[in-house]
Amino acid sequence: MDIPLEAYLLALHFMLAGICAFWILSGRTRLRREYIVVAVFVPIFGPLLAGAAEAMNMMELQNSKPVDLETLALGENILWVTLKSFDENRDIVPLEEAILINDVNVRRKYMLETLYSDPMKFLDVLNIAKYNEDVETSHYATTTISKAQKDLQLSIQKLAVAVENDPGDKALIDKYVESLEQYIESGLLEEHLLRNMRIVFSKALERQLAATDQPQDVLIKMLKNSIKLGEFNAAYEIADRLAQEWPLDERSWISYIRACVDSVDRKRLEEVLSRMPAEIQWTREGRESLKYWLS
Repeated sequence: MDIPLEAYLLALHFMLAGICAFWILSGRTRLRREYIVVAVFVPIFGPLLAGAAEAMNMMELQNSKPVDLETLALGENILWVTLKSFDENRDIVPLEEAILINDVNVRRKYMLETLYSDPMKFLDVLNIAKYNEDVETSHYATTTISKAQKDLQLSIQKLAVAVENDPGDKALIDKYVESLEQYIESGLLEEHLLRNMRIVFSKALERQLAATDQPQDVLIKMLKNSIKLGEFNAAYEIADRLAQEWPLDERSWISYIRACVDSVDRKRLEEVLSRMPAEIQWTREGRESLKYWLS
């Protein structure tokens, strides 16, 4: 009895699919487990495709990160799906250490658990992890950064609308300013977008100044933001007000000197140093920050 060619091809397919499945499940490849589905249900070409993909990985010919199947799901939080399956009571290690662990599976496990706890705390490390040689580590770092940026943008947009609808709500303005400040300091913004966000931040600080009973803190933030925008005349006006209204507070003079140094205005700096009251009660940190000029 002659065995049809189709039977030989089917047997070959299942043999290749079995080898491919064992290869992926053993953790000896960079391919994700979802590739097993392709290997099993696409006759002959499925296993060959998986092998070709791994060969490209090994030869570092891949110029883009692999597409995760979960990102094809529809929903509001598709970028966060892969991070929601972890229990909260597991032991974790710092993300900085997780990135340095040589075992790929251990590094992925600890990194994802740590990111799920509070990714905003680890943005600096995430920016390093984006370039990790392990494709999944790099992918999850990039995904988490995108999710953090998306959440911040959405929060800021909602708060901006809320402030416009209720401009007299002090707590709402404070929260809006805090969110803007967090976004600016996050390192997620490129230079031109960062400048635009600082302009928005400046206007938000003006709202906060009009509503607050602690204007000194707001004025210091306004001064620093003006310096970053290169608006030194505005920074000097704020510094003059700080020095006039809080002459014995070291923060007033530290801020003033910062403006002079960043604007490279030596003449004004010398004038400011000559005006500083002798009665200022310096903290150790404050004196340390100005030791070059106070000595």
